[in-house]
Order: sequence, then C-alpha cells, then structure tokens
Amino acid sequence: MVDGERAAARSRRARDAARADRSSAAGAPKAPASRTAAPKVPASRTAAPKVPAPRAGVATSAVAASALSGLSSSSSSGPARKRAGVLGLAASVLALAGGGVALGLELERRIVSKRLHAERDEVDDEPFFSLRSSGPDVVTPDGVRLHTEVDELPGDGGDSPAGAEDPLTLVLVHGYALSLDCWHFQRKHYRNTIRIVLYDQRSHGRSGRSDSELCRVPQLAEDLLQVLDEVVGDGPVVLVGHSMGGMTIMHLALTRPELFGTRVQGVALFSTAAGEMADYSPIRGLPGRAFGRIVQPTMAALNRIPEVVERGRTAGSDLSFVFTKKGSYGSDVPPSYVEFMNQMLGQTPMSVISDFYPAFAELDEYDAFNVLATVETAVIGGEDDAITPIKHTDKIIELLPGADVRRLPDCGHMGIIEHHEIFNEVLADLITRARRHLD
Repeated sequence: MVDGERAAARSRRARDAARADRSSAAGAPKAPASRTAAPKVPASRTAAPKVPAPRAGVATSAVAASALSGLSSSSSSGPARKRAGVLGLAASVLALAGGGVALGLELERRIVSKRLHAERDEVDDEPFFSLRSSGPDVVTPDGVRLHTEVDELPGDGGDSPAGAEDPLTLVLVHGYALSLDCWHFQRKHYRNTIRIVLYDQRSHGRSGRSDSELCRVPQLAEDLLQVLDEVVGDGPVVLVGHSMGGMTIMHLALTRPELFGTRVQGVALFSTAAGEMADYSPIRGLPGRAFGRIVQPTMAALNRIPEVVERGRTAGSDLSFVFTKKGSYGSDVPPSYVEFMNQMLGQTPMSVISDFYPAFAELDEYDAFNVLATVETAVIGGEDDAITPIKHTDKIIELLPGADVRRLPDCGHMGIIEHHEIFNEVLADLITRARRHLD
C-alpha cells in the first residue's frame, strides 16, 4: 500500500512539472527571426538575349514613337494612363506606317545587319544630288518662294531632234516628301535633248514653307500654273508627274482644261492616284479610314517634339535602310538608291508631312480624265507599290484607254529610280508623239 501511494505521488509530480513547462513556453516571448536570409535559388545560366536599344537613326516615326512612349510611361494613374495608352498605340501605328520599329523588324535588323553593311561597301558611283542648274525664283501670291531649275539646250541644240529652235519643254513635278532631285535619272538622260524645267513643290526641297491650310492639291495646281507662266513660257510642254505631282497635273486639267491640247501636248502619270486614298491603309488588317483617324492626331503629337523626331530621321541606321528599301522599291536595288531616298525623306520636316497628309483623304480628280484624254498620255504603276497601290494605276488606265500603259512587276513606288530605263523609254515615246502635234 505504501509503495502504491509513493508511485501515485511521483506520477502527480511529473504531470505538474509538464504543465509548468507548457505554461512557461506559452508565455515566453518569441525568438527573433534569423538575420541570415534563405539562400536565393540561382538563376538559369541560359539568359535571354538582350535586345539592343534602337540607335539614333531609326526611321522617322520610330524615333518619335519611342519618344512618345517615354512621355506616356510617366503617367501612371487612371485616365492619364488610359490617354497615354491611346497615344502609344497611335504612335506605334504611325511608326509601322511611316517606317517605325516593331519587334519582328528588330530581329530582321539584327539578321540583315551584316549583309547591309556589305551592300553599303559595294562600289556604286552614281552621283546623286549632283545635277544642278539655275532658274528664276517664283513667288506665289501667298508669299511662298518656289525654287526652280532650268536645263536649257546648248546653243547648237545639242541632241534635240528639233535643233536649237526646239520649242518643247519637259516639266517634271515631284511627289510627297521628295524634291526635284528624285528626277535624277530622267534629268541625266534628257539633258541636251530637250529643255527641262523642274521645281520643288511648296514646303519641299529648297522652296519656302507654306501655311498648312494651303498644303493641298488645288494650291499645288495653282503653283504649277504659275511655273508654266513665269518659267516655261508660252511654248508647248509635256507634263510629267510622280505621285503627288501626278495629282497636281490632274487638278490643273480639271480647273484649266483650255491649256490641254494647246500648251500642254502630253502628260505622263507615274505611280499616282486620282482618289479613294482615304480608304487605303498600309497596315494589314487596319481599315483605311481608321488608319487616317489615328495618324492625324499622332502627327500633331509628333510635331510637338520636332527636335527628337528630326534627330532620329537624319542620323541613318540599318533599320531605316530596311524600311526605306521596303517602302520605296520592289526589287533588289543598289544600296546607293536606298541611301538617296533616305536623304530626300530626311530633308522633309515632319511638320510638312503632317501638313500635306489631309490632302490625300480629300483627293478626287476623276473628272479630269475627260480633259487628259484629249492629249498624248503615258501611265506607269508598280505592282509592288506600297504607297499608291497598283489598283490606282488600273483605275487610271480604265479612264485613259488611249494611253501608253505599263504595269511593272518588281517595282515599288520609286520606279522612276528603280526601273528608270523603262520609265525613260516610255517618256521618250511620249515626247515623240507630242512632237507630232507641233508640225
């Protein structure tokens, strides 16, 4: 009995001690966390390749889009973020349309970079920007000075089939965002063969800047008429228009039909359109009118950061080389042709591109073709033209059934450079036909 009581007492003391231990543990302060952080899991040794930052020479809209993206990223809340997103989208669309940056094209730039540098090292001695001559300045009623150049026949008539008294003048009218230099190969070919008059459209090349509201095709037609009156003179002419230059000639026919068949003996329309440009979008899947609504405000935004835009446009890069090549040509042209276009485009301020853009949405010159059909005509379009697609050439061909026409495969918007031999041959035949009306 005594032994049992002793065992029970020991058991009670053990239980009491266990309770005391648990109570002490529950009331004790927690131990501080260890300052030794858990080891980090090592990153994979196969790191994703870094995408190099675009260099300063990314094409026009790419640089501007990047700048807008940077400006947009500073807005981080609610409505501001939403506005920034819309602006970024618009900037990206314009970048794609005008020669901007996309991830796929960055990859292309990296792939083709070595080949492009090899191409640029090729010997190509074409002396672009070297053909020059003097000409009288023409001052328009609104005060814009138009730069003109005149390649006169030599005193002995040179190679003109009509000799020194040849009365015919060839007038070359350039397109959007270009200058009279784009006629390099035509000027080179016809010098000493016919008198040539060239001029820079208002706000382009060496001509003075215009008020934005006058950067429209009807005003360009008035400018052309003034050049005819003050520089060409009363003699017969053959008018040749590329892109916007062709539109200029169409509107002159619409407003001054009495000139055609009298002073104007021939018309060539190269890589141009007569209307329906508002329905065109260079971005697959984006309707033309939606594209137009996005581009206009984006251009206005880009005009607020002109220094950023112009620095990027004039610096030159592999990417701008790729975009200019794709946007201007349909075949594998010499690298100097691409650099030539790059320089001309880079010399046109972004604000000028913006000023003229609405003119194309307003374009409707179809009624001019009843007049144009009364003179000798030639029409050429490139099947790979990304600016004025071949459907516009097809429409013009329908409206001028008597024209000498060409649909050129592997030809982009700048066919006058890319396939200048063909354009010069067609022009030679047009001049010959025009001369017959002078006899």
